[in-house]
Amino acid sequence: DRFKVVIPFAGQTLRWEVIFSDVDMPPDLSFGSHDAGFVPDITSLQFLNSWDLDDPNSLVSLLQELIGQYKQYQADLVARIPRLQFDCDFLTSSEEYSDFEILSFRGNQSYENIVNIFIRIPVDLDSIPPYLIAENPGKDIACLLISYQSPEGSVQVTPKLFLSPRLERAFGRSSSLHIPPWGGQNGSCLMDYVPAVHQMLKQKVKAVSSGYRLRKDYASAFLSLFGGSVLEYDAGKFHSLSLLFKVQGFCCILKIHLSVGFPLDKPSFTLHSIYHESNGIPYHEEHKNYSYSPRWSPSEMAEAARSYLLQAVPEFKESSLSNGTF
Repeated sequence: DRFKVVIPFAGQTLRWEVIFSDVDMPPDLSFGSHDAGFVPDITSLQFLNSWDLDDPNSLVSLLQELIGQYKQYQADLVARIPRLQFDCDFLTSSEEYSDFEILSFRGNQSYENIVNIFIRIPVDLDSIPPYLIAENPGKDIACLLISYQSPEGSVQVTPKLFLSPRLERAFGRSSSLHIPPWGGQNGSCLMDYVPAVHQMLKQKVKAVSSGYRLRKDYASAFLSLFGGSVLEYDAGKFHSLSLLFKVQGFCCILKIHLSVGFPLDKPSFTLHSIYHESNGIPYHEEHKNYSYSPRWSPSEMAEAARSYLLQAVPEFKESSLSNGTF
């Protein structure tokens, strides 16, 4: 029997062939012509030398050993390129970024050599909001892929960031997460660039945690000031509140939305009439010109909203009567 094993590695895919010539013997493996230089040290392959036919994990364990040797083979291969030797030494000696993969391969053009360095960056999400953990179980992984095109000559470097589902949920999709550009003040070597990306991720975690806490405090301030008027609020993510107000005998609903950019992004206020409609939906108006500062405390924001609404609701009443229909 023979079959192919597809292994993701350093942003590419390895295709190894596993060949069982005898059911009682360990398998042979073919690594393909593109990896003809990879000759494993079979004397150190524990699961090959003590092959256990009855152990269902034998093949997986053997492949893991081979991947470890292949990883070292690629690292030694790339370390011979003068401009990448320093980067390889940095990753090998680093405590934070020692979990990495390196792969040298041919590009679309036969003369084009590409080197990928795939680095796992540790991210501490202990402080992120609970709902992000509940909705996205699993490991928190951020992987930085640095691709060097023609590293022996006029090199072109392209960095990409890949995030696990929970990190994407917390930060937004990696495609919309603007990582630092390669070069310039961010450095043109991994010793400078990788810590810059790591610091950006730490700041993102801090911003997400701070934004959640501030939204929660904002909701608490409104609950404290308008407790009897609160219809509902988002008790998990604190993105929205709905309140029922009665001013001069007129009742209306205020819907407040807080974006992930709060407090820098001003909360949106929308007043909805409970009496009138327009085009088949409740008559409503969005209010943007109320007093607000992101530097205010949540209590100050709630007080400013109260002062504004005492003026805005009577004006909204007149608009609702004039522009809406029963």
